[in-house]
Order: sequence, then structure tokens, then C-alpha cells
Amino acid sequence: MERPNAPTVAAFESALPNDPRSLRGQMFGHACAFANGNMYFGTFGQTLVARVGEARTATLLAAYAREAFENTATLPPKVKKAPKAKAGTSNLRAGRANEA
Repeated sequence: MERPNAPTVAAFESALPNDPRSLRGQMFGHACAFANGNMYFGTFGQTLVARVGEARTATLLAAYAREAFENTATLPPKVKKAPKAKAGTSNLRAGRANEA
């Protein structure tokens, strides 16, 4: 598998929440983040992957993602930032650590 390039790693790092529960690491040479001992966000080649709940998986698939794997939404390369939260809803970026 192709290793993530610098822009993909930069997108990953910019999307990480500023939360002490979120720990950076690597899985098979790919940048990833862990919360509560579970990987919840990372890179795979030139894509970003995020572990999310079932409801959010359906929402992301409908709006942005190209495929899902067991409640993991794989964002296409052109979507490198989390969508802005609508008023009264939680932001994807802020909520990832809580979902892990």
C-alpha cells in the first residue's frame, strides 16, 4: 500500500482535535489517532479514514464519502476537511474522540 504523501499527512494533522484523549500514532506506516485505546482516525494511502457511529456513517456516505467499512467512512481525496457543523449540531472533528 502506498504511504500517505505530505499533503495527506498535513490534512490528517490539521483535522485532529486538540484533546488530550487523542493520541497520535502509526498503523502499518500510516498516520493515525487513538482514543481510549481504539484507532478512530487515520490515513490509508492518500485518503483519510474515520471511525464513526452508524448514524454518522449514513450521513457521511450520503454527503461526502465514497465507501464505508464497518462504520468507517473513507473520504475522497478532494474532501480533506471535516464539514462545518450546522447550528445546534456537534462538529465531526470535535466529536471523533468521543465516539471512539
